[in-house]
Amino acid sequence: MKKHFFISLLLLCMVCCQFKLFAQNETETLFGNKGLINTENLGFFIAPSYGFTQMDGSNTTLLNLRGGISFKDKFTAGAYFNTSHNESRPLSETSPNIYMDYWTVGGFVEYTVASQKVVHLTFPFNIGYGEVKMNDGNGGSDFGVSGFFQLEPVALVEVNISQYVRFNAGAGYRLVGNMNYRNINQSDLSGLTTYIGLKIGVFR
Repeated sequence: MKKHFFISLLLLCMVCCQFKLFAQNETETLFGNKGLINTENLGFFIAPSYGFTQMDGSNTTLLNLRGGISFKDKFTAGAYFNTSHNESRPLSETSPNIYMDYWTVGGFVEYTVASQKVVHLTFPFNIGYGEVKMNDGNGGSDFGVSGFFQLEPVALVEVNISQYVRFNAGAGYRLVGNMNYRNINQSDLSGLTTYIGLKIGVFR
């Protein structure tokens, strides 16, 4: 009888310790429900976002999509694509009725601080190649293209909405490598971008 009692007590202690260990790894979310238990190291996500910036004095909106694989919900590596959304008209452009197309593609690394907290910080760093091209909307004129390399450190405040969805907002600074296109150079394209977006995936 005593033997069964001690075995049961030992099993109970083991279960309690295991539960306590798992509970410490649970992720807090905005609505109070717990996120996934971090029993594995690798996770993944996709992250669509919308950006607001200026290029050569013209207001420009950007569509951005990132996808990555994370390790312990702290270190992430992946790829991104970023493209202009509106018809941005650079102030230095002399030809009327044309607008500038802009896009970049590349990879990123990201470091996230205290991801288990409802509100936390994350820092993506984008490295890629891009192009700009003037467009009249009809495809009838050839204005050529210009390519460049681009770096963009970003800082985001992130909120755990649910165990699979996070909202983020913040800003990055676009650093464009040496380029010249019509009346535009790298200093006209470099600048601050503000972002709002979502991160959707399995976070571990």
